[in-house]
Amino acid sequence: MDRIALVVGVLVLLVAAGCTSDAEPAGSGATPPLTLSALSSRAEFVSGGDVLVEVRLPDGVESDRNSLPVLSVDGTERPGVLVAEEDDDPRAWSGIVADLPDGPSTITVDWGGLSGSLEVTSHPITGPMFSGPAQEPFECTTEELGLGAPVDGDCSIVPRRVWHYLDTAGQWRPYQPGQPAPTDVSTIDTAIGPVPAVARTEILTIDRGVSWISVPDPGALAGAAAALGPWDAASSGWNSDLVYRFGGGCGTSYTQGSPLLQSEPGVPPTLDESLLSRGYAVATNTLNTFQVHCNDVVSAEAASMTKEHFVEAYGVPRHTIGEGGSGGAIQQFLISQNYPGILDASVIGAPFPDAMSMAPGVTDCGLLLDYYRSPAGSALNASQRTAINGHATDETCESWASTFLQVVDPTVGCDLPEDLVYDPALRPDGARCTLQDSAVNLFGVDPATGFARRPLDNTGVVYGLEAIRAGVIDGEQLTALNEGVGSYDIDGRIQPGRSLGDAGDLELLARTGRVLQGAGDATRVPVVAVNTYGDPTGDIHDRWRIFSVRDRYERFLGGEASGLAVWTTPGGNLVGSALGGDSSERNRALDAVAEWLAALDGAGSSTSDEDRLEALARTRPTTAADRCVLPDGMELTGPDVYDDGTPCSTAYPLAGDPRRAAGQPLDALAARCELQPLEQLDIADRLSATQVDRLRAVFPDGVCDYSKPGVGTAPVEQAWRSYN
Repeated sequence: MDRIALVVGVLVLLVAAGCTSDAEPAGSGATPPLTLSALSSRAEFVSGGDVLVEVRLPDGVESDRNSLPVLSVDGTERPGVLVAEEDDDPRAWSGIVADLPDGPSTITVDWGGLSGSLEVTSHPITGPMFSGPAQEPFECTTEELGLGAPVDGDCSIVPRRVWHYLDTAGQWRPYQPGQPAPTDVSTIDTAIGPVPAVARTEILTIDRGVSWISVPDPGALAGAAAALGPWDAASSGWNSDLVYRFGGGCGTSYTQGSPLLQSEPGVPPTLDESLLSRGYAVATNTLNTFQVHCNDVVSAEAASMTKEHFVEAYGVPRHTIGEGGSGGAIQQFLISQNYPGILDASVIGAPFPDAMSMAPGVTDCGLLLDYYRSPAGSALNASQRTAINGHATDETCESWASTFLQVVDPTVGCDLPEDLVYDPALRPDGARCTLQDSAVNLFGVDPATGFARRPLDNTGVVYGLEAIRAGVIDGEQLTALNEGVGSYDIDGRIQPGRSLGDAGDLELLARTGRVLQGAGDATRVPVVAVNTYGDPTGDIHDRWRIFSVRDRYERFLGGEASGLAVWTTPGGNLVGSALGGDSSERNRALDAVAEWLAALDGAGSSTSDEDRLEALARTRPTTAADRCVLPDGMELTGPDVYDDGTPCSTAYPLAGDPRRAAGQPLDALAARCELQPLEQLDIADRLSATQVDRLRAVFPDGVCDYSKPGVGTAPVEQAWRSYN
């Protein structure tokens, strides 16, 4: 493993957690203590037994470069750890403190009569760190990934490095340092000039997932000795930024997983020519593919631990930019909200806010499709079904059902041998493959069933409400529809009657951040969201989701979400594609975000929310303006591009889902509504007295009142929550 003591690039202070063992109270006139900080991770969430630290002298204290601070761990001196920082700051030293024991340790430093200390807690590189007890059972996939059999029960592999070069035809080819330099190596332009397009990829296991880290490495062509030694960031062409990739989907497996769209076993998913040729380093982990685990806390943990390794092995990135779409969008939004500091910006495709907000509409589709197979339901035509479903076409519900409805079924999606999977009769203690059971640490256990708590609710939901208001269906069709739509039992089977979500369970999920609201860094980091319009094709990545995100942010802020840029482009169905739209749009968004970050750097740090929002607005470049590409290719930009009646809103109308078609507002947060008397609805003139009586039987406690916030709404309680 490469370890560098000199920090490359601009040092980003992730946690300024220095404290002093012998300091006098502030204001006493005593010299302030040394500041001892963790640079590679938060001090309480160190992994793998090592941490990059920085020691900094207080203002006004002169430095003697010939006198190094003395660093100790739990009272034992560690000579040779600290070295002067490469930027020639005469008042700072840094270095990697290795061989930390699992659990808490105290790191102390002494210099010239000054001292400082830092409490750190190290966790095994196999995890878990803050995601709670490790998922069991758990299947390894290293052999399927072409990495050989695991070496232990945590699915670990022996870390390795591989090299590839980009040939003049644009293909990555394996290369072994020490071999003659290929004659068909392409070159890329970097800040240090043209360099050969060669990448070094480190492959290792972190948090039980497989991590890949690719960096530009033109020096590999110099020979085996140079390549196998410490990576030379200064001559590599690295632009000092890290792109962290998040894969899409929403899966419930009990496995180590794989990248969502890996082309062939053994090919690093971080070998992205357009990113590496721009000078970016690229990293990911299989646990950052949502199709493996639809668990944003596990994703945050894997990203934090993988980034920590990157910092310790390659240097502190100037910025870490998230990249990915669909389920990858959910991960980025929620990581910024709940675990701020991991990402400095995001480039998002096919934007979705969070799994909890989407679950009601997805499960509604299964219930509605079941009703459409009944005699009354089958009499509804495509236009009526579309109006009830709320989408741009009635095919969208079919797409949702075929791709993600299985998350309510405890017998499908575990990716385990059959004898380990739940069966209500044969294996009642087997692994359950539902969204909530596969992420039980987040949902908690229902003592009544012994299974994970499930927050599904459709009590009071008047399906087809907007359709009857629009005159697309009549009173009898609305009444029969709501009589015929049931709910799911705990094993995912459709049953008569509606389900009632527990208010406490829903509030817990809101307080712990499973619903995107705008807390943490969500509104404090630059985000460019690229929305490829595929609504008329039945694409589940419908356009209205990003506007739900924007409305939530604006409600949270009480004003404009100045850090969110929304781009809309024409396109087809993204299911089965890269889930991020055209890569050229991704690259354009990345360039805009990079320009925005550079401007923020120049503006200086902004600590308060008000100052940060002002800085985001002031430094936002024209390249990151709201943008809409019309079907004919005309490009519109500016703050009013999405106003009602504009060419963009006309070309790309917002649709919805079954809950939106039942009256739920665009920025709704709650999965369970407050109730009101049926008579309060404005459809009384469309119903007969008999139909009203029948609907009262369906809704004995009333119907949804979406003018109220909803049951279980609560602000996010804290950042960096641990489930251990």
